[in-house]
Amino acid sequence: MTGPTSDAPLDLAAAYALGALSPDEAQRFEAFLATSAEAQREVAEYREVAALLALGGEEAAPGEALRERVLTRIGEGKRQALPAGTSAGRGAPWLALAASLLLAVGLGAGLVSARGRLAAIETELAARDRMLAQTRQQLTEREATLNSILEPGVQLIQLTASGDPEPGIQLFWNREQHRAVVHGYRLKAVPAGQAYQLWFIKDGKPVPSVTFKPEADGDASVGQIPVPTDGTLSAAAITVEPEAGSAQPTSPIVMVGTLQKS
Repeated sequence: MTGPTSDAPLDLAAAYALGALSPDEAQRFEAFLATSAEAQREVAEYREVAALLALGGEEAAPGEALRERVLTRIGEGKRQALPAGTSAGRGAPWLALAASLLLAVGLGAGLVSARGRLAAIETELAARDRMLAQTRQQLTEREATLNSILEPGVQLIQLTASGDPEPGIQLFWNREQHRAVVHGYRLKAVPAGQAYQLWFIKDGKPVPSVTFKPEADGDASVGQIPVPTDGTLSAAAITVEPEAGSAQPTSPIVMVGTLQKS
């Protein structure tokens, strides 16, 4: 058999695929490569493994057939070791290189797995950061609401159903700023596509205001609600309306409270 070396030319396939041969060695191996289908297959396989390592993707795992062939050749290389005192052949280092390449592929697959776990942890941390940001926002809004209802001159109006103290709505009316805060408790759930709507009764006529839906526990809170400034306000009321709100009440009043004159 002709080739770069007389004993085991196929052993240089890994070195050739990785570009580790000298120009003269590469030229001699290429002459052998042109006549050996087996050498061509091995060079292609080594290059494929090297490419997978470079990509670092999840597919970077050697095929079982390739693994078995390399491990078999490693065993053959051990059995064909030269007697003591003779010069070592070229095969053993490159068989070791092939084994190292397979090991590197295994390590690469482990690295991909570690990267996957790291990505999952980062995703979980990002979700927790979003939740923390939402919680902070809610606390900020609640603090602002609390501050607004504790300001001097704020009047509390209780809106209740006829003969039923619960559910109910507290309307905190800041007369100086013409703003109000609504806090509902033990409110009943509304049908899909509907919501509670607040009305101010001005000069005997209903003026539409905000719509809102209670949480699962029946609580609801709406702040910074504009209060009409012209005319005489006599009451505030609640009806159940379409979610987008109505210009005029379309259902009976479910809760009402009297607004005291200033």
